[in-house]
Amino acid sequence: MVKPRQDCHSVVLMNNLAAAMAQQSHPSTPGQPPPSRDQLVESGRTWAMQALRLAAGIKPPLRNQECDQGCAVATHNLGEFAEMDGNIAEARDRYEEAESLANAINFPEGVANANDGLRRLSGEGSGKRKRWWS
Repeated sequence: MVKPRQDCHSVVLMNNLAAAMAQQSHPSTPGQPPPSRDQLVESGRTWAMQALRLAAGIKPPLRNQECDQGCAVATHNLGEFAEMDGNIAEARDRYEEAESLANAINFPEGVANANDGLRRLSGEGSGKRKRWWS
């Protein structure tokens, strides 16, 4: 087994996998039933959590803005996964955490997306999620 790279770009790639897994419609392997929506969301959650674990272990000088933004995006993605599961309390907590992280690192797009998630939960949003990962 090849050991994954331990760098900030890997955090972003894991995040991209998280979002892509959860947003698939019906991928399947020939001769196998397609994974359920719950399985896809859980797979996305696993990748987002792995991105956060990886980022937590990267220290300066290797840690950079890409890691920090990756953490904000992964946290936001976890909010979306909780929202997809109907776990509104967890989704709200994750969006609030993502907003706080994004504010702390001066990441306006992260703040805006976290606020969109919070508005959606309060019934003020359009109900649409936009794809915004790096």
